[in-house]
Amino acid sequence: MRNPAVSNRYDSMHAIEAENISKIYKLYDSPSARLREFVFKKAFHTKFIAIDNVSFRIKKGETFGVIGENGAGKSTLLKILSGTLSLTSGHLKIDGRISSLLELGSGFHPEFTGMENIFFYGSLLGIDKQTMQKKVDSIIKFSELGEFINYPIKTYSSGMFVRLAFSVATAVDPDILIVDEVLAVGDLHFQKKSTDKILSFKEKGKTIIFCSHTMFHIARLCDKVIWLKNGKIHEEGKPLDVIQSYETYQLGKSSKALDTEPNFEAKPNHDNISQPSEIPVVFIKKLQVYPSTDIKTGDDLCVKIHTISSSDKVPYRVAVVIKTADGTVITGIGTNKINPFYGNMSITLFFPNIRLRAGVFLIEALVFDEEVVYWYDRKEAPPITIPRASIEVGILDLPHKWIID
Repeated sequence: MRNPAVSNRYDSMHAIEAENISKIYKLYDSPSARLREFVFKKAFHTKFIAIDNVSFRIKKGETFGVIGENGAGKSTLLKILSGTLSLTSGHLKIDGRISSLLELGSGFHPEFTGMENIFFYGSLLGIDKQTMQKKVDSIIKFSELGEFINYPIKTYSSGMFVRLAFSVATAVDPDILIVDEVLAVGDLHFQKKSTDKILSFKEKGKTIIFCSHTMFHIARLCDKVIWLKNGKIHEEGKPLDVIQSYETYQLGKSSKALDTEPNFEAKPNHDNISQPSEIPVVFIKKLQVYPSTDIKTGDDLCVKIHTISSSDKVPYRVAVVIKTADGTVITGIGTNKINPFYGNMSITLFFPNIRLRAGVFLIEALVFDEEVVYWYDRKEAPPITIPRASIEVGILDLPHKWIID
């Protein structure tokens, strides 16, 4: 039974209207605390506010993105919108039938076969068996499960499960589709199929609520984005604006750890990369990027690395890696084709006419041994932001020319 604070109405330009919605959990130390609270009519719990007085509107045909750190309240919000979790307070108005892809296991029975779960999921949405029967062939074809469709889904891998769940949820032709991180599971082939399917939903004017940690998908798919932080909307707006704010915040949290002075008595931590126990140490004392602000596509870019070595007789090499804010490596350039360095050095890598397009980018420098087997140190510069100057999409503005025959 739907929460009385949630209603359906069909005369609005908005698919979803959320007004001051909140979800508060009561946390008990033990089952007996719940009983004592019932008997003595006194609070024996603490409160956890998962969603805190959140308001927003989603237009019909809009793709609405939700981003934020783990624990920010994203999954709770999506469960409220999908109707699987009740509100504590506030009002929620929904116009249309919702199909959702939340955490694995939602809406499916593990003991049923894939085929049985197709009809089971349809029944949960109020779709009769005859209607679902007409969709079975297309569901099986899209999921690419073949004979596994007759196996219990408890035997499925996570990728197989998501393929079936996505195929069923999109085949029932919902008015509103809710997707939570589904594109992060499965192989690249199915990720592309899923993305194309969501894009086809956009073209049909469907309303989509999309949650992901992959900012590329958020930027590509969404018309508007909210950034949830501690259960509240920290920022709402156009995808690129909100993404840049979020990425800058995330990078700022970790940048403090990169600004420490070298300590030759302490061995750096190298994340599972084995090293000889007795080796000299080379540190990156400072990493500078010019210009650090107001950089635009086509500007010259300089990366200056200041190294300090515990021995003038130790050969080493350096490298620079440029990445997108979500970790996609754009390029990595090392000094393996020139003579190794010795002692304290200042080394500059010059990029003329940098062809990066709009976005937030990371520049990282590393110091390796002469054979590039293990690394001594690495340092990340503050992120650089390139503003949008044209309607073109993508990461790079490659040199090109049009030829018309």
